[in-house]
Amino acid sequence: MNSGVIEIHRVDLTAPFDAEGIGVLNASERLRADAFRFRADAERWITCRVALRRILSELVGVPPERVPIVLNAFGKPRMDAAGNVPGFNLSHCRDLALIAVRADGDVGIDIEHIDRGVDLLECESSFCHADEIASLPFGEARAAALLDLWTGKEALLKALGTGFSIPPESIRLHAKDGRRSDQGPARLDEITVMRLDGPWLAGHRAAVAADGTKFTLKHPSQA
Repeated sequence: MNSGVIEIHRVDLTAPFDAEGIGVLNASERLRADAFRFRADAERWITCRVALRRILSELVGVPPERVPIVLNAFGKPRMDAAGNVPGFNLSHCRDLALIAVRADGDVGIDIEHIDRGVDLLECESSFCHADEIASLPFGEARAAALLDLWTGKEALLKALGTGFSIPPESIRLHAKDGRRSDQGPARLDEITVMRLDGPWLAGHRAAVAADGTKFTLKHPSQA
């Protein structure tokens, strides 16, 4: 995997469940899967985790069940190994999951169904900076703009590895240089947020975030 490349992998969660994949999960992952109240939710989570392990397995050259995945202090999965290891992140919603992988640093990704934008109306102050709220359009375009902000900030905070321990409303995103943040806690101005688009994302909005400004995105339509 080349430096400066972020690979995006698409996981279809409507495909038949592969029960044999459970064999590549470790004990803590199986316990988490068993904790889901509804079997359908458990199967979606298992499918995502199995796909992640198989992708990382090809990159680091070990069997999927031996890929050393651990959680950081904020609950973000990462590789527990010495030396250079790939950064990765996973996001899923309903029928689709995306996995982002890069060779040289952390990465964050978020995907939401397009219907989620309507749910964000009148919730602006909970995750939007005051300057962002002032620039939001009115009418039907508002929900789409809010969803772009939500996915962008979620991807950014996942790239940082902090999640929502940093208040998203303290961050301002803008279009210059690939929707970079220019306000908020340290390191945020070093991260570029990029919106994903294409037929392979039909019905969804997604964004990916990573340190630096120069990246080549390799997504499913280029496979």
